[in-house]
Amino acid sequence: MIQTPIGPQKAQVMDVNNVGARIKGLRGLKRGDKVGMKVLNVNIEAVVQWTGTNFSGITFRPQINDDQVDTLRFRRDARAGRRPSTVGFGFAEMR
Repeated sequence: MIQTPIGPQKAQVMDVNNVGARIKGLRGLKRGDKVGMKVLNVNIEAVVQWTGTNFSGITFRPQINDDQVDTLRFRRDARAGRRPSTVGFGFAEMR
């Protein structure tokens, strides 16, 4: 959930780093609008930098830390059915 000037909206984080994110599903916003979300029980503030038909770009103010980035990436990957990176082989007992 992202808090926007027109109320809370459900959206998906498509790409994220410490500086900003590309968000899918935000409607009715324009450049310069302030938005917010909660990550790891911390309120995160951001400013809309651009908007398109289905996507918006936001810049975090201030930048978010690596733990918050990892949390947002994990949630994004979990929704897409991706698993965290794994080794491509199993362990076998050596004889």
